[in-house]
Amino acid sequence: MPTPTKLQPTIPSNSHAKPVVDLLEKERSSETLEIPFQSKVHAEAMKSPEASVIFQDRAAPSLPPLQSLMEVETGGTLEHSIDSIVPGKEEISKLIFDSTVAQHASEIASVMNQDQEKHANATSGFNPDGSRWWKETGVEHWSNGAICNWTLTRGVSSDGEIEWEEKFWEAYDDFDFKELGVVKSGRDAAGNVWREYWKESMWQVPTSNGILLADMKTGLVHMEKTADKWAKNGRSEQWQEKWWEHYDAAGHAEKWADKWCQIDLNTPLEAGHAHVWHERWGEKYDGKGGAMKYTDKWAERVDTENKWTKWGDKWDEHFDQIGHGVRQGETWWEGATGERWNRTWGEEHNGSGWLHKYGKSSSGEHWDTHEQEETWYERYPHYGFHHCFENSQELRRVGKRTEPEL
Repeated sequence: MPTPTKLQPTIPSNSHAKPVVDLLEKERSSETLEIPFQSKVHAEAMKSPEASVIFQDRAAPSLPPLQSLMEVETGGTLEHSIDSIVPGKEEISKLIFDSTVAQHASEIASVMNQDQEKHANATSGFNPDGSRWWKETGVEHWSNGAICNWTLTRGVSSDGEIEWEEKFWEAYDDFDFKELGVVKSGRDAAGNVWREYWKESMWQVPTSNGILLADMKTGLVHMEKTADKWAKNGRSEQWQEKWWEHYDAAGHAEKWADKWCQIDLNTPLEAGHAHVWHERWGEKYDGKGGAMKYTDKWAERVDTENKWTKWGDKWDEHFDQIGHGVRQGETWWEGATGERWNRTWGEEHNGSGWLHKYGKSSSGEHWDTHEQEETWYERYPHYGFHHCFENSQELRRVGKRTEPEL
């Protein structure tokens, strides 16, 4: 019998993890926020002080990978085509996840339903295309008392040039903890390598506020979802996306995402284009009208003398439960020889119906005004705990509760 691939198995980690004034809620935009070209930012730096403030209306995140924002069709599988996840320099900045949390959960459920054995075993076989696979299943007892059922599959193409590995698991304890997860990885003879990690879990925490209890005996329900996807081709072009979401039944919600990608640093570029892109955003809600959001985007390019030019923009906002808060941002540029330019802006909201707007730039611009304008911000997440709970059917089916004997 041929020896299985040398890819090492991946073991999943054990994780447990009435406003006083009338406010307008901001409507979420689905438009993508592009990182500005270097030439545009530099041109803004040269404008007169009377030039209008740019980027102040950028109040919607451009990263789409959170479950609450995903509305994309399923694409090809990672292990079959590295080109589908690491395209050329014209497309690399537009990459998004090719599957949703619900689709992942269904996939895990399908795998686990095919392997109900409660003892470790191994099988192997061939696919119609000649590729070969090896499968193992088993049960682990975690230190937190949870039982974990897992299925590990390794494979190799018929010519031996592509190897991949997938591990699915579901875990639960005798109380309220449930978890679904998967780790996928692969590589080929051309130097392409990829990996993907995804997990969703739920549990309950005791609380003294009985009104908030989903179960009076066990406590407040929490749900968490996270993922990390990365790939690199033989030319050292790579990209990565990470995201995390957490909800509880009291209305708290927190989400963040982080994306970056890089093309070959030796690639000649037109003016204003970059070798490396970064983008981050996040939001947090207290369930009572208080909210925080931020977005940070920047790009980098390197010249033939290994000198870097960088540019980007960012903003953040913080509002309390009665609509008092601050929104602020910055656009900046840093040249290869050390020259710098930036413009900052801000808004103060105090519930009076007037906004204090202010800002300045390193090229001499300055403004400080008060304008009559309504306060708006997103007080509650458009996708919250109840949406997450209803869309987590497979997770909620994990494990079985045992009824107490009478």
